[in-house]
Amino acid sequence: MGAFTIHVKYKGGKRDSLEKAITLLQTYLKGAIDKQKTFDSSSAVLVEDGTTPSLQDTDVIVYMVRNISKSVIKAQGGSVATAEANDKILGMTDLNKKICEVYCDRLYEDSPKELSGAIYHETAHIKSNQDNAMHTGKTGFLGASPDYNGSPTDDNNTFLANNLAKKLTMNASY
Repeated sequence: MGAFTIHVKYKGGKRDSLEKAITLLQTYLKGAIDKQKTFDSSSAVLVEDGTTPSLQDTDVIVYMVRNISKSVIKAQGGSVATAEANDKILGMTDLNKKICEVYCDRLYEDSPKELSGAIYHETAHIKSNQDNAMHTGKTGFLGASPDYNGSPTDDNNTFLANNLAKKLTMNASY
């Protein structure tokens, strides 16, 4: 067994919010880790812009960008039209390009709670390889209008746990 890791690459926004969000995210991941048998632990780590971490084939990288104009997805030729049309969307995942990102300027008062929930949400998208279909029948962190005020629901953790071991290739150098 090994560890599941979410790398959060800092490309903009308030750093203190990100550091607090990583601490929250680590507590949230424990609920998913406890529901599966592939990993014995998990971690969420801060990655500085300009640094390229080595990713395992089960790791996830989520880019924290200042705003949608700084989108990594868009810079790599993907579409963020849905997020451009709806300023309530905190993050996007491009399943074809294997890129996840969260927009700092859309967080309520730079809320670490919202940030950690949005990272969890985008991680679930990329690990399940599901677009908005992932939201069907989901509440809490994984609903179409996610509620990041609490913690991931038991169903959220089960869904993520069922997808954690899926292998994927993400680029950590954007």
